Amino acid sequence: MGWNSYNQVACSPSEASITEAINSLASRGFVAAGYKFFQVDCGWASRDGLRNATSGALKIDLDRFPNGLLPLSNLARSKGMKWAMYSDAGVRMCDTQTPSPVAGSLGYEAVDADLFKSLNAEYVKYDNCYADGPSSAQNAPKASRTDFVTRFTTMWTELRRVGIAGMLVCQWGVPYSAASGLEGPSQWTKGLSTSFRLSDDIATGWANVYRIYNQAVHIAKSGIIGPGNIADADLLEVGNSGMTFDEQATHFAFWAALKSALMISTNVTALSSDLVAVLQNQDIIAINQDAAVKPIQLVQRWTADRDLWAGDLSNGDIAVLMVDLSNARRTLTLQLSQLGIKSADVKDLWASTTTKSASSYSKQVNAHGSMVLRLSNIQRASASTTKYSYFPISNGTLGSGANIQTCTTCALSTKVGNLGGSLNGSVVLSNIRTSQASQTVKFNYINCEVGYLGSTNNERLASIRVNGGPAQTVSFPLSGYNWASDIYAGYSVDLSGFSTTGPNSISISGSGTGWAPDFDQVGVVA
Repeated sequence: MGWNSYNQVACSPSEASITEAINSLASRGFVAAGYKFFQVDCGWASRDGLRNATSGALKIDLDRFPNGLLPLSNLARSKGMKWAMYSDAGVRMCDTQTPSPVAGSLGYEAVDADLFKSLNAEYVKYDNCYADGPSSAQNAPKASRTDFVTRFTTMWTELRRVGIAGMLVCQWGVPYSAASGLEGPSQWTKGLSTSFRLSDDIATGWANVYRIYNQAVHIAKSGIIGPGNIADADLLEVGNSGMTFDEQATHFAFWAALKSALMISTNVTALSSDLVAVLQNQDIIAINQDAAVKPIQLVQRWTADRDLWAGDLSNGDIAVLMVDLSNARRTLTLQLSQLGIKSADVKDLWASTTTKSASSYSKQVNAHGSMVLRLSNIQRASASTTKYSYFPISNGTLGSGANIQTCTTCALSTKVGNLGGSLNGSVVLSNIRTSQASQTVKFNYINCEVGYLGSTNNERLASIRVNGGPAQTVSFPLSGYNWASDIYAGYSVDLSGFSTTGPNSISISGSGTGWAPDFDQVGVVA
C-alpha cells in the first residue's frame, strides 16, 4: 500500500510535486490508514542518457530535483513512509518521450542497486522497456521472451545483496517462453521478485479496469498466489477522470480483494472526502492485508449482468465481491447457498452494517457498483450431491470452418477451435441427456488471446443455444497463455430449455464476427 507518481505527473515529477504529495498523504490520513510506500516512478533520472562519472550509477535529474532525492526520501520516512524507487531492465527506462532519453539499468544492476540503497529505498518497481535497444520500435515489447528470468534475476540478486527486500516485476503480463511452453508471470516470477504485474498498464476508464479484471480471473484461480508471489493489477485510478464514483469504488474493492498492491496515483490534495473514505475504508483494507494473501476467485459470471467472487481469509471468514455488469442501477442479491453456505453473519463493508445469521443479502447499487461483504460465523450447507455427465465437444458436428485441434490437456487430447470469425464456425453436440430443464452447465474452454492496452478486453464471447432455442451470449475470460493446454475447467453458465425425457443438443458459435474460445468438454447435470 502506498502512492506512486505516474498517474498524476507521468514521467515529469519534480521536487515540488513530490514534496506536496508526501505532505498531503500524511496530513489527509493516508499514512495512518496504511499507505506506507512512497514511490517516484519514471522521470527522476537524468535525461541526457549518461551515468554518474564516478560511480557508474544512474544520475538524478537535478533540473527536476535540485537537491537530489535523499531529502525527499528523508521527508517521506519522517512522515512514517518507506521510500521506493523505479528503474528498467532495459538499456533505456520507459518514458513518455520516445525514444526515451533516460538510461535503464540493464548491465548496471549492481551500481544502481547501490544507489537505491543509498536513498534508503525498500522497494523497487522494475520495468521492461527497451530490452533490445534504444530505438522507438524497441520501446515496449509485448511478445513472449526467453530472457525474462535472466534479466530480472540479475537485479533481484543485487537488491537482496544491498538489503532491499521488495521488487515488482513490471512486464505487463507478458509470458515467458520456456522450453515447456509459455509461462505466465505468476509462474516465471516466483522466487525472483515479491510481486508481478499481471497485466498491461491501466489507463483511465472502466474498460481498462474490466480488461485487467478479466486477465486476473485465471491467475486468481491458479492457487499459486500468496506471500512472496503477489499479483499486482497496476496503480489505482481512484481520483482520476474517466470513471463514475461507483466505478472507482468497485475498482478499489476488486484490487483490494485480489490482494493487489494498493498504490494511490492521483493528486491527493484534490481528492473528495467521499473518495478519501473509499481509499481509507479499513474493513476493505483489512481484506487486502489479510495474512493468507489469498485472492478472491470468480465463482460465476452472469454475462452482462453480474459477477460473483469469493475468497477465504486467514481466520476462516470469507470475502465476497458482487459486481454489477449491467451498467444500470439495480438490486444485487447474494444467496449464500451459491457459496455452499447455509447461513452466516454478513458485514456490508461499504455500509459498515452487519446482518446476523443471514441466508441471503441484497443491496441496491448504481451502475458498475459493487457489494463487498465479509462473512463470519459461517454455517456450511450439506455437500452438494449434484452429479455431472461430461461430453467431449470434439465429438460434435462441425460447421463453417470450425475444426479439431490438438490439446494436450483435453479429454480426448483434442478440442474444437475456429468457432466464430467471418465464417461463423460452429459446433453442435447432440444426444445429451439430463435430468434438469434449467441448470448450471459446466464448460471447459481455452482462451489465450491476451489483450494489452488499447486492444481486447481479455474475454471472448460465444453464442450458445439449447435445442435450437434462443441464443445466449456468454463471456469467457482469459484462461492462460498456451492454446494447446491452458484450460479453464468448470466454468459455470446458467442455461435452460433442456428436455428431461429425450436427447438434447447444445450448439456453440461466435458472437457476431468475433471469435469464440476453443472448447474441450461440456458438463450437464446427470
